[in-house]
Amino acid sequence: MAQGKSGRIVIDVEPEFKQELYRALALKDSTLKDWFIANAQRLCEETTQPPLAFVAEEAPAYPATKK
Repeated sequence: MAQGKSGRIVIDVEPEFKQELYRALALKDSTLKDWFIANAQRLCEETTQPPLAFVAEEAPAYPATKK
């Protein structure tokens, strides 16, 4: 698919799917542009940022006592 330098993104979908998509977006009070930008940003963030590594520290079973 050609990639131009304008800010436009054009895709062809089946008319029935287009209607279904617009109905679903209307139910969520969203637009295709808003939905696309939110999902595209999430995809870009997922593919450019390394995942956070959480290291769970073990808590002692009993409180430490002073000797």
